[in-house]
Amino acid sequence: MRLMYLTIIIVTTVFLCLVFGGCALLARRVYSHAFGRIEEACENRFHTYITWNDIDQNKYPRETVFFKSGKNKLQGFLYGGSNNNGLIIISQGLGNTADHYLTMIMFFVDRGWSVFAYNNTGVSGSEGSGVIGLTQSLFDLDAALAFVRKSEALRDLPIMLVGHSWGGFAVCAIFNFDFEHNIKAVVSFAGFNNGNEVIDKLAVSRVGRIYNILSRNVAAIERQLFGEAAKLTAVDGINRANTPFMIVQSSNDDVIFADSISIFAHRDKITNPNVEIVFLDGDDVSGHEFVFGSREQREYIKWAAASWRTFRTENRNATRHQWAEKNNFDVFKANQLNMELMEQINIFFYSWRGFNTPPNRRFDFRAFSKGIKPESNTFREQHTSSLQGEVVDNAR
Repeated sequence: MRLMYLTIIIVTTVFLCLVFGGCALLARRVYSHAFGRIEEACENRFHTYITWNDIDQNKYPRETVFFKSGKNKLQGFLYGGSNNNGLIIISQGLGNTADHYLTMIMFFVDRGWSVFAYNNTGVSGSEGSGVIGLTQSLFDLDAALAFVRKSEALRDLPIMLVGHSWGGFAVCAIFNFDFEHNIKAVVSFAGFNNGNEVIDKLAVSRVGRIYNILSRNVAAIERQLFGEAAKLTAVDGINRANTPFMIVQSSNDDVIFADSISIFAHRDKITNPNVEIVFLDGDDVSGHEFVFGSREQREYIKWAAASWRTFRTENRNATRHQWAEKNNFDVFKANQLNMELMEQINIFFYSWRGFNTPPNRRFDFRAFSKGIKPESNTFREQHTSSLQGEVVDNAR
């Protein structure tokens, strides 16, 4: 996972600087290298992500647009331009490109939404020598929203935000900024609360508590890059917003740990009453990279990994592309969505799209489906015990 790789490089760099001294400039340069560019998967080799070339482009046409974030020009894609439910903006996870979310994009387009997905600074078709750091997703989302506000075709649409991991932080922390917006609802998948917190926790999990000696140096680099924005948290953004949020977290996430660095871990600090937390546990655990994936998707990926290992043992010079062709690897099966969860999100968005401010009573999934009025607007936490199982609400 890219966050793990970044953590190892950062820890090593800061340690060397402490040992040899006078290496602040070197630390900055190596830190920048750690957060290097992310390119899209090459089309001539095996990969598990769907690209636009894999889908029906006549059914899902897209318009490529460009907008500025700081000094860099970012690449974005607009889908479902004739749809009128509203505009869903997707903020990506670190290590992914906008195409990583194509199954989600197709899902929303099929249900009447326009979708705007973009590549962050230093990713794929966007400019930038690297992704800069964990707080950069916040600035890139701010730039994407500014682009939408300036667009005659988009600026009057009700806006929904979806973020994953790096983007899951951004779609919540963005409300720390003072700006005009038409954002009606937000969904954060496996979002972290603060970038410095992520690096510190992952580093300690790899090298032990000795890293605590070095954490100030990493925080100093973050402050040099992002100023006071490096201190911003997702929870503070949630609490400043008069907007409904859905926070989705899997208990077995091995990158954004559910019990420490995730937004979910800081749920007791949330004061916004319009927050729905979906905690995936038991048979529903979905990890990090495909937290929105189905149980069938996870089983298919497990089969693919085991099959590849066997194939590589028997064919030492084999490539993944050769394995995929021989085994008829189905990239769509490898990207199946958790449809129950996604349908809940669709209803969640649809219920809030027509309100300038949230109604007096919070939205309740089961009440909506049964035509029953919700009993209260208290902050609730949903625990899913199985893919098709009952959702249990624990009022907080």
